This record gives sequence, structure tokens and C-alpha cells, in this order.
Amino acid sequence: MVNSSMSIKIPLYFMILVVATVLVLFTVSAFIPGLEMIETPTARLLGNIIALGAMIQSAIFSLLLIRQSEVNRKNSEVTNARSETFRNFQFIAANRATIEFVDHMSLNRASIRYVNRLKKDLDFRFFLLHNGSVLDDVKENFQNYSFLTVKIPFKIVVGDEIGAVKFINLMLDREDETHKFVPCSEDYQGLIIWNETKKRQELSVNLILPKGSGFYNEETVTPFSRIKIFMSMHSTLGVVVKGWTDLYFTNPQRRDSDGANKYLISSSRFRISGLPELENVDIFS
Repeated sequence: MVNSSMSIKIPLYFMILVVATVLVLFTVSAFIPGLEMIETPTARLLGNIIALGAMIQSAIFSLLLIRQSEVNRKNSEVTNARSETFRNFQFIAANRATIEFVDHMSLNRASIRYVNRLKKDLDFRFFLLHNGSVLDDVKENFQNYSFLTVKIPFKIVVGDEIGAVKFINLMLDREDETHKFVPCSEDYQGLIIWNETKKRQELSVNLILPKGSGFYNEETVTPFSRIKIFMSMHSTLGVVVKGWTDLYFTNPQRRDSDGANKYLISSSRFRISGLPELENVDIFS
């Protein structure tokens, strides 16, 4: 701002000094009797020079005003952008939400109602597919695939309420094997349900995998040791927190009363990948 002001003042002062000097000379020669320093043709020439100088001065002054206006506009845009960024940071800090998984993970066969609805509507928004499987083949050959449900209780550690949880991928470790699951569609969401018996929220995840893969056996307890989830958590006001969580299980596991395998969580950690940000789309549409 100081440099732009000086760039205007220096040429302006110079032009004022030149015009004032010419005007003084013209006045002295034209109006003081007996002093004929300048002849009449010279006076006319000086008049033209003064007029031309005034036009040039006006043009330069106008250009400098335009330049100063442009500088002020850019400074205003930068200031507004910084203010908007600061307001966004404040909003994100006040409205972000993160969760932490607690207690245990349960794994059992998916409800037949969900499977029948899936066959009828072919709506795969709430399902993760075993890596390597083809979704088109699932649609044509349902009888060749198994459908499982994973439920994990969670608590909110930052914020007041979580709006949605989106999965990027999920990996389950079993001895020396790692089974990876990826979303069937880009708008995949985990189901947030309320456990009326235990009075807490649970995240429900539906899995699709080929029969005979050895991933899960209903007759025995499947010895999983870890689950790793890459996900994004969305607050109700649209603040997104991306990261991944590792859950380690204690062996041996026991079978739950409803037939589900239950895995007690012995260790849990969540890591944020990148800064929280505002989302640009409506995840609930």
C-alpha cells in the first residue's frame, strides 16, 4: 500500500511543479508592464504546451487512479479470502466429529430381509464386496455368494453427533491371510443403528464374498486377529474427517447367544489422514 501511494505522489508532484512554473512565467511576462520577456507567439506556444501538459497530467492521473483502484481491489479480494478461510477453519474446528470403536466386533450371517431386498432392488449402497469379485457376477449369480454383517459399537470422542460414515476399504486379517473389501458403489455408507438392548450406537457393515472362500464358517469361530478400516466421518453439518482405524482382537473368541462370532477388542487406535474439511456435496441425497 505504501509503495503504490508513493508511485502516485511522485509523478503528481512533478507535474504540479512543471505546470506551476510555466504559469508563473506566463503571468510575469503577460501582466507586468514594461517586462517583455516573452513575445506573443511564444505566449501562444506556452499556452498550447500548458494545455497539452494538463491533458497529459489528467491522463496520467487517471491511469494512476485506475492502477490504485486495481491494487485496492486485489487487496480486498485477498483480505476477503483470508477472512473466509479463517471462518471455515473456525466452523470446521467447532463442528467436526470423530468416533472410536469400543468393546467388541460381532460377525454373523446377514439378515435374510436385507438379502431379499438386495436381490429385488439391486441397491448395493450398503455393501462391501470381497476384493477380486465382480459385481455383475453377483447380480446374476446370487446363489454363489455369502452375505455377512459386521457390527461394531462406537462412541463419539469429538463433536456431538455423527451424520454418516463412509468406507474407503476394509481389511480383515486371519492368520497369514488378509481379506480386503471395497465399496460396491461410490456413495457407500455404513449403517448407524441403535442397539436398544445395550443403549448405544453401532456401525453395521454388510459384506459380500464368494462361497467356499474360507473366510467364514458358521460352525466354528473364525480366528480373526485384526480389522483395519479406511473411512471418512461426516458430521451432521458437513465437516469431513478422513482416516483409518486398527482394531486388534483377543483370542480365543466366543460365540454370541444369537449365533454371531464375537471378537473382544484388545487394542484400538485411530489416525487422521489430512486435515478436516468441508464437503461440497450432500451425502444424504
